Amino acid sequence: MFCCCCAQGSAEETAPLSVQIQHPKKVRVLQKGDKLLLKKVDVGEYDEKFSEIADLYNRQVDNHDIMTRSVSELIHISNSKNLSSCIETLKTQYSSYDPQIRMEGYNFSLTTQETENLPEALQESQELVKQLSRAIKLLISTQTKLGGMVFSVPQDKSEMENKIKEANTGYLDQIRLVDNLQENIQNIDKAKQLSKEYEEEATNVLKEIANIAGVSI
Repeated sequence: MFCCCCAQGSAEETAPLSVQIQHPKKVRVLQKGDKLLLKKVDVGEYDEKFSEIADLYNRQVDNHDIMTRSVSELIHISNSKNLSSCIETLKTQYSSYDPQIRMEGYNFSLTTQETENLPEALQESQELVKQLSRAIKLLISTQTKLGGMVFSVPQDKSEMENKIKEANTGYLDQIRLVDNLQENIQNIDKAKQLSKEYEEEATNVLKEIANIAGVSI
């Protein structure tokens, strides 16, 4: 079951056509870090795809937030400038526990020789590295799924508009729902761009982790 992220018609959308002409609707373009909210077009197959796209993208936003927060907190704990210096600092401060970054595929962790009675900062660092590993893996895999889902939406806008008009015979409904379609497509295009940026950021962090672990990816 997926999360429905399609919005119902607002007062603005249902306003008389004359009011819409006098006050053109301002499209809110998706910004980095924002959740994607796609509007209903009252065609089942399109609304379902839009909802799935929004759900995937919003999960990616959540994992990007976790990734950036985990990196920031790791740097803060060790009072370092970046991840590499963070791990080096932990190795120096807690040398008796031998903290190391271990990596298998896209999964990585902060291991120690001892597993009990660890200093609080070291325990917290282990948990943050665990969260970071999971967020990066999910972020990258979600981008692949999202790309496939976006391409499953028909590329012919006129075909989509015709189906909307066939399913909704009221003229004002047609105007409103076609506007929703255009806004959705605009924001999906922006989501594709931002999704790729999120993936690139995650890949850069992953490469840094791999470098720390002394492995190639």
